[in-house]
Amino acid sequence: MKTILYVEDNAIVVQAYKGVLTRAGFNVDVADDGLVAMKKLAMTQPDLVLLDLMMPKINGTDVLKYIRSTPKLKPLPVIVLSDGTMADVADMALRLGVQGTLLKSQCTPDELIKLIRKVVGEDAPPAPPAA
Repeated sequence: MKTILYVEDNAIVVQAYKGVLTRAGFNVDVADDGLVAMKKLAMTQPDLVLLDLMMPKINGTDVLKYIRSTPKLKPLPVIVLSDGTMADVADMALRLGVQGTLLKSQCTPDELIKLIRKVVGEDAPPAPPAA
């Protein structure tokens, strides 16, 4: 089972997407701000980071810079899932090497799952557990 570190400060958004990701067969760890994300990344390495850009304490762009400047984390795939009012910030994220950007307001759960599966190399849903 692939592990996703979901970095998002909005508890309602976290609850919605964590459920979607869990039902899709992913293990989801949550960091509610950039500082927590960086601490978690220093201790463990997920298979993918799903990253909001606008957060308190340390924003997502700084988390992405940390990931790309840390040798053991540099190859870690990152998908930005953030607000549509941040085109310039999203462009910077793409320049810093993310595997995709999605707008929260326009992204469906199916689109998110499809992109995650493509990035982590899972083309099909996991088999259901044996009864």
